[in-house]
Amino acid sequence: MPAVLKRPDSRARVLLVSTNTERQPYPVVPNGLVAVAASLEHAGHDVRLLDLCFARSPVIAARDAAAEFKPDVVGVSVRNIDNSDAVALQHYTPEAAAVVNALRAASPPGSRLIAGGAAFGVAPQALFTELGVDYAVAGDGERASVALVSALAGGGEPGAIPGLVRRDGKEITFTPPGEDADLDSLPAPALARWVDLKRYQRHGATVPVQTKRGCVYRCVYCTYRNVEGFGYRTRSPALVADEIAELRRDAGVRHVDFVDSTFNSPPGHAIEVCEEIERRRLGVQLDTTNFTPATAPRELLSAMRAAGFRTLGITVESASDAVLARLEKGFTAAKAREVAERVERAGMRTLWIFLVGGPGETAATLEETLSFAAWRLGRGDAVYLTVGLRIYPGTTLHRIALDEGVVATGDTLLTPSFYFSPALQFDAAVTRLRRFAADQPRFMFSADSRSVILPYLTRAAAVLHLPRPHWQYMGLFQRMTRAMS
Repeated sequence: MPAVLKRPDSRARVLLVSTNTERQPYPVVPNGLVAVAASLEHAGHDVRLLDLCFARSPVIAARDAAAEFKPDVVGVSVRNIDNSDAVALQHYTPEAAAVVNALRAASPPGSRLIAGGAAFGVAPQALFTELGVDYAVAGDGERASVALVSALAGGGEPGAIPGLVRRDGKEITFTPPGEDADLDSLPAPALARWVDLKRYQRHGATVPVQTKRGCVYRCVYCTYRNVEGFGYRTRSPALVADEIAELRRDAGVRHVDFVDSTFNSPPGHAIEVCEEIERRRLGVQLDTTNFTPATAPRELLSAMRAAGFRTLGITVESASDAVLARLEKGFTAAKAREVAERVERAGMRTLWIFLVGGPGETAATLEETLSFAAWRLGRGDAVYLTVGLRIYPGTTLHRIALDEGVVATGDTLLTPSFYFSPALQFDAAVTRLRRFAADQPRFMFSADSRSVILPYLTRAAAVLHLPRPHWQYMGLFQRMTRAMS
């Protein structure tokens, strides 16, 4: 265990680094790390945030920032292990490791290196070992990071802080996250103060806001329960509206993306959020790509429309009852069709999000999904589809994959592994999907988002101030991309 820090005033110099550099199809604002920065500063620490998303050389930028700031503590955020795409795989851990090594080499002797981010909620101990950091935080980062940094700065040895990964002799110990329910007492994140939102928006990014944390659904592939916990921890609708009003006032934000695990569940809370936003007449367009067909009452859709929703993304994953049951989605194909009609009547266009190849998938179930997709495409909606399911540790899919011999016991899964139904031949499925896509310009494979042309088209749409979300122009983008390929 490294020697304990001790600052005379117990006030640490903390350099927080966002390692995520992925910009396809658009960059993602590091809202989680901003929340940690706000909490650490509120606790009295001297905080600087380095966002590497647009850095020409992330390693050099990280090295230079550490050498100039001379931090006592460096906090590294790792958003994703990989892009979860079997067709066009991108593995992010090696890049994060290179940044960590540069930070360690350039930081003063005796400084401490901490890691966190959504990826640590998925594989806390494996990533701790892979990156070779001194401590790591999994789950909510605000209170755990403050407790850890304050303990180090005060000369103490951090103990069993909820969510903390640390080395205890030869053992790596992990204290499960506490999942504190009181989100309203956390400091306001003030996104515009910490990151360049205008630059993100110029590259097609949306501005994220969370209305709650956690999830009650049991989708077999999903990591949300690992990252945020089971059950909901909601924020006050008034504080959500305050955050949006601040973004509108301080950064001119006119389009907000709700990034909850499922925005519309529980529906009562979502209605209250929408009603508060409508009451204040904030003048922003609202959106989410995290909407489940499991619960979509008419009064919710009416409140969403009145508050500023014109589009949304629905994570249906499949239109086959056999597959939906195996994925444990919590709704049927008939329910998805009902919700599609209800959303259309409410005046909102939809991006339908599918996963192909899960447990129970066959050639017949794939055709059920494509039939649904063709129906919605014919009604003016768009479709985004991923082939293969990334297997993450601790998920139900992981247990299924172990039982079927897809992955081995003891595999940390830091090297990406994918599940694809043994009842469906991978190459044949991709061929069928590409044949379907050829006649549907508003149909996009997740692999299509890796096109080198797409970021330029997305940025052009932002520069031209075309209304968001930019998936509305998927047909045009796809035609241009295919013509230029």
